[in-house]
Amino acid sequence: MMKLLSVEWIRFSRNPLNIRIIGLFFLLMTISAVWSGLAAREFRAMAGAPATRQPTTNKAEMHDAAKPPETADNATAFSASFAAQPLRLPALGGLALNVSRMDLLSTAIKISIRSRHTDGRAGDQLFNPLMHELGLLDFATVLALLTPLVIIALTYGLVQEDRESGVWRLVCTQTSRPWRLVHTALSLRYGLLLLIVIMTSLLAFALDPGSSASAIWQWLLIISLYNLVWFSIAGLFMLLPISSGAAAIAMLGTWLVITFAVPAGISWAADRTSHMPSRMSAIIDIRQFQEQTNQQREALLADWYQAHPEVKPAAPLKSLPREINGLPATLQLDSRVRPLMVQFDEARKKQFEFMERWSGLSPALGLILMADRLAGIDAPRYANFIQTVNQFEDQWRGYFVPLIMGNAPWSEEQQKSVPQFNFAASDNPSACLRLSMTQAAAAVILLALLFALRRRFAKT
Repeated sequence: MMKLLSVEWIRFSRNPLNIRIIGLFFLLMTISAVWSGLAAREFRAMAGAPATRQPTTNKAEMHDAAKPPETADNATAFSASFAAQPLRLPALGGLALNVSRMDLLSTAIKISIRSRHTDGRAGDQLFNPLMHELGLLDFATVLALLTPLVIIALTYGLVQEDRESGVWRLVCTQTSRPWRLVHTALSLRYGLLLLIVIMTSLLAFALDPGSSASAIWQWLLIISLYNLVWFSIAGLFMLLPISSGAAAIAMLGTWLVITFAVPAGISWAADRTSHMPSRMSAIIDIRQFQEQTNQQREALLADWYQAHPEVKPAAPLKSLPREINGLPATLQLDSRVRPLMVQFDEARKKQFEFMERWSGLSPALGLILMADRLAGIDAPRYANFIQTVNQFEDQWRGYFVPLIMGNAPWSEEQQKSVPQFNFAASDNPSACLRLSMTQAAAAVILLALLFALRRRFAKT
């Protein structure tokens, strides 16, 4: 076996095209790893930095908008409520794999007495929708796209060219097991490609200060299986009695189908299984809720004080400040809008889990879903984060609203009693293991098929 490896290495290294392919792949993956690692470092630095306090009004607001006191001497519970730091979704140890996904969802949520669902001053980032549809070029995406292409290039004409030139007939007459030559060639290329992928992956993790050993070994496991799947596919195409050009075209067609068409089909099926609610209908419903609560503002204010006799208004109801006068209406609006917003997160969660179950049909899809899991931006985790935020928001408002409605002054003792947000920063190892096992099952099936058909290599 070692003699075969040494001979195959000489054959491989003396082909300048192979060296150029390997060198170019290493260069591209290194650039992607450096960019992703530094982007993850920057994201963690920004997430860890204290948020600057935003003014509660801006030029676009009405002149009578709520204005909290400027000095600490006359600070009230209303002004203190705006000092709350944003609630952040903590990134996991695999952030460098898919850091750009963090920009597509609100990972920092500012809670206040206003409804965050209807506040037009929310500063969410803008992004290119076309890039969102095509996929963001993070490290995991680049690896998933380029690796099969490099495998196709490295295995091009490995057997078919020898058949066309008549050399393969001579090889078969000199050995009773020509399939060992093919398997040795595939094993050598698999080892070289896996070495590059592992080195660049470790580079990306090394540049991310928040990377974890758990994320590293789970990622290395699935990329090893991913490479194995594609080398097995390449080996099966070598069995076909077609020319090297036809085999390459067939491999490229397979890559297009498995990498793009199959995930699109799975996404379509996921949407049919758990249909995403209509955004337009949600906007119309929200506008109706706003109109209804505006008409009931005075009644809701009176009902609130009637339900809380221990809180006395600081002035007649009609002369209360705007931040107090409209607070019960805001709470009523939020209680009706929130279930609409939860429907979107739940639909995304169910669709993500559906795609995980069928990811065995597309190795690239399984790889990207694993990157989402390891980065901590997967839909199930985000839905749990939103649920925790909603629960904490209710607790936080339960503390602040009575103080604001009573226009109570603010003290250091009250500040110490403010509820604290806590969200678990752990990943879901069972879900990650299922993705790896799905990839492993596909690799085992393809390898078993290749081994069962190994004697077909002897046909000239």
